[in-house]
Amino acid sequence: MTALRTSQDRYKYWRSAAFNSSWILYAGYYLCRENLNIILSLPGASNGPDSLAQLLFTFALAYVFGNIFAGTLADLRAPRHIALIGGVVSAVATTGMIFGHNLLALQLLNGFGQGLGFPALAKLLATWFSRKERPSVLAWWSASYSLGGGLAAGVTLWCFTPHLLSIWGWRRCFVLPPLLLTLLSIYFYLSTRDRPENIGLEPIGSIEEKEENDASGVIRGWWMVLSNANIRTIAAMYFFLKMTRYALLFWLPLYLVQTSHLSSNRAASAGTLFELFGFAGALFAVHVSIRYCNSRRYPVATMLLFGLGFLSLWQPLIANLGWWASAASICAMGLMVYAVDALMVSIAVLEAVPLSCSGRAIAAVNGAGSVGQMFAPLLVTWFAHRYGWDNIFNLFLITFMTAAAIVAPRWNDGPREAVGQPSLATQN
Repeated sequence: MTALRTSQDRYKYWRSAAFNSSWILYAGYYLCRENLNIILSLPGASNGPDSLAQLLFTFALAYVFGNIFAGTLADLRAPRHIALIGGVVSAVATTGMIFGHNLLALQLLNGFGQGLGFPALAKLLATWFSRKERPSVLAWWSASYSLGGGLAAGVTLWCFTPHLLSIWGWRRCFVLPPLLLTLLSIYFYLSTRDRPENIGLEPIGSIEEKEENDASGVIRGWWMVLSNANIRTIAAMYFFLKMTRYALLFWLPLYLVQTSHLSSNRAASAGTLFELFGFAGALFAVHVSIRYCNSRRYPVATMLLFGLGFLSLWQPLIANLGWWASAASICAMGLMVYAVDALMVSIAVLEAVPLSCSGRAIAAVNGAGSVGQMFAPLLVTWFAHRYGWDNIFNLFLITFMTAAAIVAPRWNDGPREAVGQPSLATQN
């Protein structure tokens, strides 16, 4: 009995470490992800011939390749090594921006490093938590990227305060964020382990040997992922959702300035609400799918996406009602966008594939979304120049409704059931 209690305590300790450390690290990734557009808007900053749209396109392009690389290696080798390397590479690239030279090349390196994070950390969590536990665990974990962006923006702006290396001007904002990301990456690596077997514990849950064998190897694993109809559906939906999410993240403040005539500071504060309220959305979506939809994810995603389309339709009228109305609309939109994101990309994807190719499944879907993210700045700037900022939410209406139409036919699809009985590790 003492040995059993000791074993349960060890599971509890290492599972908590996997969740907490990966949460902190992925929130830390945002310190070097969304800061460039903030820094380039600061007084004295200049990106020369490189427009912000080009920099965001370059970042997203490298991010796609980083996802593919990370998803493959995380399934075959150690995911915590991949997450560590991604954080360090991103920090080094961001530090190089202090000198202000060749931002496109540095963004290429930064995007690749950032792309290593999500597939590796998702694989780690899938290894340490059973299928039954993952929905609630991943709902809470998704706050790392909904809150992480808002916290990162605060750190970046704090670095611009006059008392901190003022002689460096805007370049001092490239000092603290990469240092913090490096420290967080090292802490994560030292405080976690790749799988229970590494410390003499049994695997979490049971394993279906045939499926795991079918997914072994690089080519067979990728074939299992790409031939999975659920993965293809979620990837197609996420192309449009992530395109719209990043369009809102980077261009919403400018839209508010252009249409509502808000000050830059007030527009930026309203835009921050989009990310901060995303945390509640993930918890809400998981609760609704379990309580009212028998753990089916597609009905909840479909209703939320149609709701986002409806909200986009009314946004031009809401913007005329003042800052508070715009802020409430932005909060609701952030809640619903991140609800669909967490529900489908983090949870439904892992439910659709065996553990041995979960990293590649996450990489395939997140990579498809990042292709949409890649074209978002170019599409938004083209649309705004052609039709005006007043009509930009007509574009989002189209993308949200398209995403809803993609997932709606799978309304009745349920999660892929786990095979076998849970192991001792999942019963503590």
